[in-house]
Amino acid sequence: MMDPKSRADGDLQLAIYPFIEYEESTYFAWPCLKENPKKQFQDIKEFPSRDDDILLCTAPKTGTHWVHEIICMLVDHTTEYNSRAATLKIHLDFMTDFQLLEAENRRRILHSHLPWSFLPSKHIDKKAKVVYVNRNPKDRHVSQYNWLKEMNGVPPNWTWKQYYEDVVINDTLLTGWFNYTKEMTNAARNNKNVHGVLFEDLKLRPIETIKQLAEFLEVPFDDQFIAEVADKNDFQKLKDHKQDATVALSREYKSVLFRKGEIGDWKNWFSVSQNEQFDVMYRKEMEGVEVDFTYEIQ
Repeated sequence: MMDPKSRADGDLQLAIYPFIEYEESTYFAWPCLKENPKKQFQDIKEFPSRDDDILLCTAPKTGTHWVHEIICMLVDHTTEYNSRAATLKIHLDFMTDFQLLEAENRRRILHSHLPWSFLPSKHIDKKAKVVYVNRNPKDRHVSQYNWLKEMNGVPPNWTWKQYYEDVVINDTLLTGWFNYTKEMTNAARNNKNVHGVLFEDLKLRPIETIKQLAEFLEVPFDDQFIAEVADKNDFQKLKDHKQDATVALSREYKSVLFRKGEIGDWKNWFSVSQNEQFDVMYRKEMEGVEVDFTYEIQ
């Protein structure tokens, strides 16, 4: 990969690129992972989950902050925006002081980009709630590329072609999207405490998808409340109101969290040959794994 643009030492502390390598995978360069990835992953596994904790598990750029806002509204039974801490503050992959979460008296909503095998053992053993979010991989990669190229440390001239070769084909980031999807899909299929949400379903069928999520979380609701939550979480409205803690990671300290939120934007980025190559890769990697992704709106 290309060398990152040089920055002041203080900024580099918040640079998530260049990625770090650990056990044949690459990870965002969070300070805790740069210092001691083995300890960080062990601390996550040993995290003392509560019985009513909700663990939001997402591949990056699949609707993390979108679903986080919806869960906050459902759990707190409100349609007010940002009633809880920003997602980074409950992001287990990033945290170094897990004791900070002990002060939360409400039902905790936690977050991770790591696959099933990395998640807190106590949370899994006690079958606490897990909400798993994913998105068709082509649109996800386009979104991730456009987000990454605005981040500290990432070369501003990093092209789509370079990203495609470095990240899409060399699928090692966060153990790889294919590995993540296979682990989490298998977990959702075999555990009633794991509820899957697809970005495209939330986009095309918001009321139905949010109602199913409310039922899974066992929170009180009626049709009017679900409709209001869906309205407040219209993508453009959310883009205008959602707090974005990731501005601390961006090159120009500006919000780049929400871009288009479209289904099918990948067609503006993938070349014919790239699309064909990825489809071959997908069929090979996902053989026997059924996920009904939507790649375009007919």
